Amino acid sequence: MNTKISKTAIGFIFGFIFALSGTVQAQEKLILLGGGGYTPEAIAKFVHWAGGKDAKILVLPWATSTPQEEFDDVKEMFSKYSVAQINRGLSPDDKAYLKTDLLFQIDHATGIFFPGGDQVDLMDRINRDPEIRPSLLRAYHQGIVFGGYSAGTAMASKTMITGRGDFTVINPQQVETAAGLGLVSKFVIDQHFLARQRQNRLLSVLQTSQENLGIGIDEGMALVLEDETRGTIMGDSFVTVFRRKNSSQNFEMNLLKRGDTILIP
Repeated sequence: MNTKISKTAIGFIFGFIFALSGTVQAQEKLILLGGGGYTPEAIAKFVHWAGGKDAKILVLPWATSTPQEEFDDVKEMFSKYSVAQINRGLSPDDKAYLKTDLLFQIDHATGIFFPGGDQVDLMDRINRDPEIRPSLLRAYHQGIVFGGYSAGTAMASKTMITGRGDFTVINPQQVETAAGLGLVSKFVIDQHFLARQRQNRLLSVLQTSQENLGIGIDEGMALVLEDETRGTIMGDSFVTVFRRKNSSQNFEMNLLKRGDTILIP
């Protein structure tokens, strides 16, 4: 039997394996918007990952004191994509809240979206019922696309910047943090970043945080994240990346623009 394999055949085999590897879909999918307006291409990506016209989107407008108004705005935005369902999830402080209904919505959604407001209020409502957080994390780790806007972006970090403190200085003692939902654990997120000059507070947190990477997403920008290892930049401004080096006061900074990617070790 002739067991020799031609170079052409070898090339075909490796090309086929490479093609297969390129079709592997990310398990964890997260789209983080910086605020100041929804980034259209990022919303389109969210809808695509959620199933396109078959998408069942669950909106949790829990960061605001006017959840119905916030939901109506988000619903109008998603309606442009002719998705199958856009539902509002009631929070535990709503009079009509039923835990069984919310858990059912989470389990059957193909995309879950958190609009803006106050990230502390958002996490307070998530933590009101001990079954909500694990249900959300389970959905995320099983591959349901999550998206956040402004406060809904800030709460994705394990270490969440609350927005309280003195931001005129770079001092970790002057910036308050709390536990976020923890969709990402390798970096700290800040939003409205360049528009509101939030470099001080992110650098303050990074001086003492377990994470040595900080990502500031400006208004109109989005970070499209796959498996917390690869991010793609969308929008017309910049995403700022700080990497803490050998000491707490030694940082490397990069500005990323539309189309750039970031690999997160």
